[in-house]
Amino acid sequence: MFVSLYNFKDEVRNGFNFKEIKINDTTLRDGEQTPGVVFSIEEKVNIAKMLDEIGVQQIEAGTPAMSPEEIKAVKSIVQENLNASIMGWARAVKSDIDAVLKTDADAIAISIATSDIHLKYKLRKTREEVLEMATNMVEYAKSHGLYVSLNSEDATRTDFPFLKEFAKSGLEAGANRLRICDTLGVLIPASSKYLTKKIIEEVGITVEIHTHNDYGLAVANALAAFEAGAEWASTTVNGLGERAGNSSLEGVIMSLIKLYNLDLPFKISKIYQLSKYVEKASGIPIPPNRSIVGQHMFTHESGIHVDGVLKYPYTYESFLPDEIGASRRIVIGKHSGKHAVWDKLKSLGFEVNKEDLMKIVEIVKKRAEERKSALTDDELKQIALEVLK
Repeated sequence: MFVSLYNFKDEVRNGFNFKEIKINDTTLRDGEQTPGVVFSIEEKVNIAKMLDEIGVQQIEAGTPAMSPEEIKAVKSIVQENLNASIMGWARAVKSDIDAVLKTDADAIAISIATSDIHLKYKLRKTREEVLEMATNMVEYAKSHGLYVSLNSEDATRTDFPFLKEFAKSGLEAGANRLRICDTLGVLIPASSKYLTKKIIEEVGITVEIHTHNDYGLAVANALAAFEAGAEWASTTVNGLGERAGNSSLEGVIMSLIKLYNLDLPFKISKIYQLSKYVEKASGIPIPPNRSIVGQHMFTHESGIHVDGVLKYPYTYESFLPDEIGASRRIVIGKHSGKHAVWDKLKSLGFEVNKEDLMKIVEIVKKRAEERKSALTDDELKQIALEVLK
């Protein structure tokens, strides 16, 4: 165990109430709503297959009401006969639900806003009208044999008495779970835990948490909801999604397995491969300093860090890169020490004495400072050849 020992103190874990944890990945729906992102049908099918291989229990495959092409895409995923449940997203409108039915998906997310802001300025409907629309459409979907997630859009800015009434009405109409949507990413972990627990205790409905990353807390808020008894969390690969994105699949899964030490069925060895595929298909580059899958996660330059990693990887890595299908890189630059340069030279086929090594280190630091970047392997080779003549 190479994470903080304080994660496992009784005082920390006493409040945990983990249920059977499941992931609903919405890369193909909410992730594709990232500005400028469009997946082809082939890409959607490939992403769905990779999500299934990792062990994601449910895939939100798209919004069928959007177009005949979207119906075709979702239907193509259904026809792959994956282990994962395939879900279509719909507004609380009969035509949207009919579009989902055309795909043969086994599950549906029925979404309608519940906050007073959305009711007044977007929907222009009363609370009573929203309740009627939601319950009618849940009943309609259930009558066609669909598993139903009832989505409370902007739930985290919704008055609790009305949110409770919405959840209770949905449950009575046959909804299988309530999706608490933190649509603007405005929860903090303590309130995510509080709201999840309160809904479960007072309504008795299964909860899914759907978090956005506007304040950088999407993963933390999803984890807090799991601590309080949520059974589902929505995620996207690489944290794709509107504005600052959603809680990331890789962040949620790796945190649950590594930081909480939970025994979960996910195959983390496929995470990096999936991440890189989605990066290419979406056209959205992964920031090098992104958690879990960013290039810098396992790239070391600082002399102290490189020395530690070379002696024992866990000095500066809480999990090894090959666990997720990635690899480690040692780069040579301004902050590199003699151990890093010596190791890199050895990997490039050079044997150097201490005097030559120190000359090479001096040149490396000077050149890296001048150009304000690390050196390539070829540049290091050239420096070594110059020094060794």
